[in-house]
Amino acid sequence: MSEWQERMYPLLPIFAQNLVCDLHGYSQYKLRYGGEFQELLDWLEETEWWSDEEIQEYQNIQLRKLVQHAYATVPYYQRVFDELKLKPDDIQSTAHLQKLPILTKEDVHKYMGDMISSEFKPNELVFVHTSGTTGKSLQFYMEPRAFQFRWAVWWRHRKWFGIEFDSPYASFTGLSAVPLQQTAPPFWRENRPMHQTIFTMHHIVPEKIDAIVARLNRYGFDYYHGYPSIIYNLAVLIQEHNQEITRPPKIIFTGAENLYEDQRQAMREVIKCPVTDHYGFSEGCGNASRCSEDLYHEDFEYGILECVNPELLGDGSIRGNIIATGFGSYAMPFIRYDVGDVGTWVTTNCKCGRRSKTLIRVEGRTEDYIITPEGRKIMRFDYIFKDTHSIKEAQVVQRELGSLCLRVVRRSSYSISDEEFLREEINRRVSAKIKVKFEYVEEIGRETSGKFQAVKSEIREVKTA
Repeated sequence: MSEWQERMYPLLPIFAQNLVCDLHGYSQYKLRYGGEFQELLDWLEETEWWSDEEIQEYQNIQLRKLVQHAYATVPYYQRVFDELKLKPDDIQSTAHLQKLPILTKEDVHKYMGDMISSEFKPNELVFVHTSGTTGKSLQFYMEPRAFQFRWAVWWRHRKWFGIEFDSPYASFTGLSAVPLQQTAPPFWRENRPMHQTIFTMHHIVPEKIDAIVARLNRYGFDYYHGYPSIIYNLAVLIQEHNQEITRPPKIIFTGAENLYEDQRQAMREVIKCPVTDHYGFSEGCGNASRCSEDLYHEDFEYGILECVNPELLGDGSIRGNIIATGFGSYAMPFIRYDVGDVGTWVTTNCKCGRRSKTLIRVEGRTEDYIITPEGRKIMRFDYIFKDTHSIKEAQVVQRELGSLCLRVVRRSSYSISDEEFLREEINRRVSAKIKVKFEYVEEIGRETSGKFQAVKSEIREVKTA
């Protein structure tokens, strides 16, 4: 919505707000599911069973096509190739990608005007704006087919778990579909073209949980979808207020944030269904979908996920930076794009029978880490909180070198022994030298995008490293 629409929206009566949601949903439905969507989805349900050889041949062919297109029509890539004295024919397979430089978010911001393909007219493209978990703004363009390809990939994943197209679902979002000042039900809005009921994080609070659970149970939903931190908070409140989901969904899909195992377990137990997720990002140049065996399969048809600066781990898995090259959008190609995440790949075949490359985990944003006195960069702390049942939510913040602060939302059972346990765990598992401080808060704010940031650095040098 435009700025004036956002100002006017809260002033509308609820039926009119639902109508606005319907209108927006109709336009999104056309963008996502029009054009080639169904054809792409049918094709993806065949290609997911391809052999190793077929996958490699496909990716090599698509990479050659992408590079030829980029060199012929995108000024930025013409300049990059010419400066390196490379020709498109020098890139014949995925093994040759390392000849090309890594594309950063700063590059996209700086050279965006030169990254748009001359094959497309401006009125044919969709403008995309994303902030990401780091809060760093990024703008780019995509053609409508790119959206249809991405949503076909995502719908293939949903169909793995028995979800049919147009199934009714509950969406949990950071968007303000329900005005903040609303104090009486309904604390949700209906988007009928998308078969979506929207619940916002701002209203998933103790005094409103009874009404929200009643709506979730009234007709039931085939699935839930949203940020894991929001659905986890829903599960916590349901449990704390002795509520019950009497009509559980078939499954919960999460995205946009890392899904931590403690969150997943709480959702499973309270909402009474399996929980899965996929790994993707707004730039749309790569994706990986988690199967029933709990491995993330690279959606090889959509792009290439490289492991850069690989580190061999003791269990035989390989950990490294994720660099993505997308086949989905030719309007503004992303070739060897640093998405800012770290992944761990496994080399064994998945029991589900799919042969695409697999990751066991994605560790989060490389911009978000804590530096220990020993100089280590620590990005994950979820294992520290695994056995702390008296904590509702926590965030790790570093404001100065040599120490970290745990911002904790306590449950009533929290005691000094929990604080001592956390300090001991961090000193044992992270660093014996780091000072651990505590800050107790009523809630932990989300980023402007609505996302929860589990680890946050407020040291300028760390953020820009």
